[in-house]
Amino acid sequence: MPQGLNESERFVTGISENAFLKLWTHPNPTGKKEKELCDCLIVCGNHIIIISVKEIKYKDTGDTTGWDRWIKTAIDKSASQLWGAERWLENSSSFVRHDGRTVDLPPKQDRKIHRISVSLGAKRQIPTKSGDLGHGIVHVCDEYSLGSIFGLLDTISDFVDFFTQVEILISNANVIFSGGGLEDLLAIYLLNNYSFPFGKADMVVIDDTIFKSFIESEDYTFLQNDFKESYFWDGLIKQFTDDLLTDGMFDYSTKEPTDNQLALIQMALQPRGHRANIAESFIEILKKPELKVASRVILAYKNTAFVFLLGESKYREERVRELGLRCLVVRGKLPTVNIVVGIATDRPGTSDIGYSSDIVYIDIPDWESEYDEKVSEIQEQLGYFKNAKWGSI
Repeated sequence: MPQGLNESERFVTGISENAFLKLWTHPNPTGKKEKELCDCLIVCGNHIIIISVKEIKYKDTGDTTGWDRWIKTAIDKSASQLWGAERWLENSSSFVRHDGRTVDLPPKQDRKIHRISVSLGAKRQIPTKSGDLGHGIVHVCDEYSLGSIFGLLDTISDFVDFFTQVEILISNANVIFSGGGLEDLLAIYLLNNYSFPFGKADMVVIDDTIFKSFIESEDYTFLQNDFKESYFWDGLIKQFTDDLLTDGMFDYSTKEPTDNQLALIQMALQPRGHRANIAESFIEILKKPELKVASRVILAYKNTAFVFLLGESKYREERVRELGLRCLVVRGKLPTVNIVVGIATDRPGTSDIGYSSDIVYIDIPDWESEYDEKVSEIQEQLGYFKNAKWGSI
């Protein structure tokens, strides 16, 4: 955890890293004139989440003075920081982390920005205020909604999809929280299959008991049980991420370390429900030694395909090449899929020289123009794996 953060900033950074991992969570990034840009910046794929944290103790003055003062210092100043950070990012292609590492930003035309104000200290003595606060929509989290939002929406895609739907909702209707906050809106969203059932309502009043009822319900228990295996996928992302942040990942084509994270981004963009399906598929082949060809293909979020291959580390170079070829075959056979990520590893308990994992990333938007060339390349190398123990393509 970086130095110089106050307690509330450390808390927000901690839950952000738990949800989105360190590779994409950047506390106290540097902005204009080497000053702090915002309290936390999350960048993954095309998504940029700007977070500003303010902890201001609310003092009840018996009239609107204390109320207005808290909103000004805790919410309005936070919103101002968010908009300032956004303006700076609009003219930047990269930024510098607190530890001096430079991070590239997605192309300007592809960026999807979300503004999160973490405004603490009122303890629900003041109604939650979210919406267009002057220069774009700001989502306000308080002590009660913060953990719920980051806890239940602990993937990049789930997180931004929820806030995108909230932005659409509050752009079309006046949303009033009756003693509650964003966590109650989240419960409605999850209970209605990741959507809001309000139609063309001009005003929506959100009761403060919805979230509490949700986490005590069978729906919540079912959701937690259904997603249990999905955290295997999180562990796999963390394994590759730790390698990348420590010494880089070894690139077999250049024989040099690389900081390329494209494959990891596709892994991280998988929502929780998709992760459960992907993890279940991967775990299944790991636990079935009787499978003659230990390989599996699964279609995932946004038409991304994942290819899993089991092979021994002592044949690692051959395993890497076979994995790449399998990914090319999948791309050729599935025209709606542009991106294929391949993951190869040893079957548990089988290696006598240690264990390793490999990852392959293929992005070919226009397959048809390169089809003949790729097929020839595949046919040329098929014989190379014909007698491999773990099967051939």
